[in-house]
Amino acid sequence: MGLDTLLVAVGEGDVERTDAIADAVINVAAPAGATVVIAHVIDEETYRRALEEAGEETTSFLERRFKDRLPDQPGFEGDVPRWVERRSLADEDVRPEPVATVLDRKALIQEMVEAFEDAGVEYEIRGDVGDPAERIVAMADELDVDFVAVGGRNQSATRQRLFGSVSQEILRSVNRPVISIREGVGK
Repeated sequence: MGLDTLLVAVGEGDVERTDAIADAVINVAAPAGATVVIAHVIDEETYRRALEEAGEETTSFLERRFKDRLPDQPGFEGDVPRWVERRSLADEDVRPEPVATVLDRKALIQEMVEAFEDAGVEYEIRGDVGDPAERIVAMADELDVDFVAVGGRNQSATRQRLFGSVSQEILRSVNRPVISIREGVGK
């Protein structure tokens, strides 16, 4: 099995270990000349709350973009929407939580992009809104990727049972090889 496309799933838990994830993905993708798909999914509630915080300007922009109406599951390709930057305040302490979540995701993606560009690795960015594990698995299938890379953090068994884990759900659900980049890698 060759390696043409590797999907790296990034989420809120990956903000503090972006470098380790990018390094691990580069070590696999660069020698193979593979394209990396940076995949991120924001849950629908956070996205809707961020839209509410952004106000009417954003709603009218999205309505124009989607012509008829806002879609039931609004997704976004490529960059995290620019409205977040315009709407957010310079002072991080006063940003509403959903806006901060989207901005953190944007920063994470930008760091990955810089690492991939520095390493000469081709990449694309895919974003969506919905259940993160479900949408990442669907993206892997839709794009017919060769491997999926996920970050993971150390959680107690109790915490995993109570709250679940997006990484664990992806590991259980995706029907292709998975590279798991655990917390603490690269330190």
